[in-house]
Amino acid sequence: MKYRGIAFVILGMVFLGFGCGGEEAVEPADDGTLNITMGDSKFTPDKIDLKSGRIVRMVLNNKSSQDQSFAIGLDVLREGDSATGFNSHFLAGVEVNVIGPAKLVVAGDSVLTREGSGAEEDSDAGSGDLGFTVVIGPSSESTIVEFVVPENYGEWEFASFAADGQSYEDGMRGTVKVFPCLASSNSRESRC
Repeated sequence: MKYRGIAFVILGMVFLGFGCGGEEAVEPADDGTLNITMGDSKFTPDKIDLKSGRIVRMVLNNKSSQDQSFAIGLDVLREGDSATGFNSHFLAGVEVNVIGPAKLVVAGDSVLTREGSGAEEDSDAGSGDLGFTVVIGPSSESTIVEFVVPENYGEWEFASFAADGQSYEDGMRGTVKVFPCLASSNSRESRC
């Protein structure tokens, strides 16, 4: 009986460690690079941790069979049953550089610079208040979205609203948590 109880405790710890914890959030590499794969119904990773003040280079790879979009914000807007964008925009007032192929780049309320061709650029894409959004077709080429993480602390959502919002409904969304960047007291240099 004594060993049976110990076995249950050990088994419970194993399940807790492997099954219940879920996927860990991913942080950018030391150089700021963060690879994000867009599938047909999922972003990988779908949990991201960022520190304010750091330059982030999100390398978006659309491995889906359809166009996907990428936006970060809060409070999903809807027209009827369709998710159309966010009410609050993470990159409002932030300088954003988009490098590489894109079908559409919407500046929204960000300050956009663009390196590359093949994308229509629009301040609002003519349909409501989208905020910064990039639409990427299926491709073997990456699209890079580069910016300095703003002091928008807390949990945000990133999502694709492609196919009239169906991508969002199919699960093309994830979370971004933003933390203050604290300089190390043991070092002269901050990694922010």
